Amino acid sequence: MKRNLGFTVIELIVAVTIVILLVAVAVASFQDHMTHKNRAQARKAMIEVAEWLQLQHPKSRTYLVKLPVTQAPSDGSAVYRIELAAGIVKATDPKAEFPASGTDAYTIMAVPVSPDACGSLLLDSAGRTGVSGASARVSDCWR
Repeated sequence: MKRNLGFTVIELIVAVTIVILLVAVAVASFQDHMTHKNRAQARKAMIEVAEWLQLQHPKSRTYLVKLPVTQAPSDGSAVYRIELAAGIVKATDPKAEFPASGTDAYTIMAVPVSPDACGSLLLDSAGRTGVSGASARVSDCWR
């Protein structure tokens, strides 16, 4: 009796299918990790800008100053632009209005360069956080 030493086509198809599924899960997990990392960098930059604005306000008597950080991450390609809100910003979560930046208050925005489910991340002078994405929640985007 002669033994078959190779793989059958069915065994090969099953093995390739398993490898493809594992790669698909790994790629999705990596993309999710990168999204969370980019948001964390944007939040960190916003907090640094807020601290800097609080220190500058007694000297300049306004929050309308040139920001020390204008993108996140600070080196390399921008994933978020860091800017002061020129007008009132309506957040979707919480359903509130964030003030325009001026002499008495500020709202820092991290605006995504490419589409993001959270939309813009918001931080105002009262320490409130918010998001502008249509179905986004602060608890998901600010974690």
